[in-house]
Amino acid sequence: MNAKQVESVAIDLPLRVLVVDDDAAMCKSLQRLLTLDHYSVEFSYSVQELLARKDLSTFFAILLDRHLPDGDTTGQTIAAVRSQAENAAIVIVTGYADIESTLEAIRQGVDDYLIKPIDPDTLRARLKALAKLFRARSSLRESEARMRFLVEHLPAGAVYVDNEKLYMNLTLRDTIGYSEVEISTVSAWFEKLCRDQAAECKQKYCQVKREGFSQRCKLPIWRKDGVRRVLEIAGYQYDHHEVWLVTDVTELDDAQTRLVQAERLAAIGEMVTGLAHESRNALQRARGCLDLLELDLEKQSEQLDLIARIRRSLGDLQRNYEEVRNYAAPIVLDRQWIDIAEVAAETFADLECEYPNSRRTLNFDDSTPNSIRYNHVDRHRISQVLRNVFDNAIAATRDDSQLELSIRTNESNGQQTQRIEITDNGAGMSQETATRLFEPFYTTKQSGTGLGMAICKRIVDEHNGSIEASSTDQGTTISIVLPQFALPTQELSSPSHSLSK
Repeated sequence: MNAKQVESVAIDLPLRVLVVDDDAAMCKSLQRLLTLDHYSVEFSYSVQELLARKDLSTFFAILLDRHLPDGDTTGQTIAAVRSQAENAAIVIVTGYADIESTLEAIRQGVDDYLIKPIDPDTLRARLKALAKLFRARSSLRESEARMRFLVEHLPAGAVYVDNEKLYMNLTLRDTIGYSEVEISTVSAWFEKLCRDQAAECKQKYCQVKREGFSQRCKLPIWRKDGVRRVLEIAGYQYDHHEVWLVTDVTELDDAQTRLVQAERLAAIGEMVTGLAHESRNALQRARGCLDLLELDLEKQSEQLDLIARIRRSLGDLQRNYEEVRNYAAPIVLDRQWIDIAEVAAETFADLECEYPNSRRTLNFDDSTPNSIRYNHVDRHRISQVLRNVFDNAIAATRDDSQLELSIRTNESNGQQTQRIEITDNGAGMSQETATRLFEPFYTTKQSGTGLGMAICKRIVDEHNGSIEASSTDQGTTISIVLPQFALPTQELSSPSHSLSK
């Protein structure tokens, strides 16, 4: 039983008083007197005996004789007693009624001071007042402990703000990955979690606070491990105190975003399907006319060259329609266990006919174990993602494409993930391009719809993963993060494939 449990039990049991005095007769006299008020009384007859006790925290009051045979009960003695019985009332009893010793005792942390010979009525009145105070403080501590336990173990995050000081419960500390020591102020909250947007987010917080926390607000944050989350905060204010109820709504926010995106894509798909159907008929008629025109211009090479250009343009137009239609179409995954490195090698080799005159190399560490290379994904869709990434990388480097493929595992937010990185040796891209790369219809090329990387993002999102681009002056890296599934035993035993290209 710990000290707090002992204290809790003691509130309902007879309060215990410890008398420390070398006068055995006076100790017995005090015991008879205090038993009348239902106190439980025990004795210690020296400083050594007092400090040897292990139950000091169970007493509500300790009556200390100022002078004992083995030393005075001042200074270090009082400090030692207080360290073991921080909630007990310490009362000094002495025959020396000088003001200086009284002040010194108070400075040392005693609660009261009695002069020998002790007046029984005065002692009983003092102890009655101290007992009332002890019970009130004990009840308050128990109430605070219960409330602290309740708040600490709430399923939602909770923050208490006192002026600038900030306290978080266990749930929130687990959510953000920071301890109370690392985030102990409102300023530290925004600096750690909002990073570059700290000033902007704190300004918004101050505005919401001025408005009396009349609305809930969403706060995008970065956990300590770098994972991005979205928190919804409902604030309440009284005097200079604040209480925030914090909920992690990342999954809900993502689901709402996907729902809006799905509705938008459905509308685009419906429009493009109708448009593509009508356009396909028009394109077929145009090709038929070109066929007839070719027969009439059979020996006119210049005109035939123009017809060939028109055919290519019609083909580009039809591919654009198909690309938009494919982007808007629902994605249904057919998951299977695949070696990501093997699929990457096959996809890279398939690009040979499109870039016959360029040197292309895909480097990969073949010693990477199967447990890292394999994952449970849609083979066709992942190949589609890799093809788009490789195509962009080769287009950016042209004559000598040196691509590096790496696959490794990480743990993020308690989940095992597979990180696939493809780095090229091109000139890199601007920060704006890297940020907007996965936006629909965004492109820096002269041809195409700008949907290739947007389709990649849709496929990766459907796998509950993420894809991002980062760039330096010496190349661009595309990072794909997917949930990593435990590999079945039969796959672990299969041989690894090497990359030939």
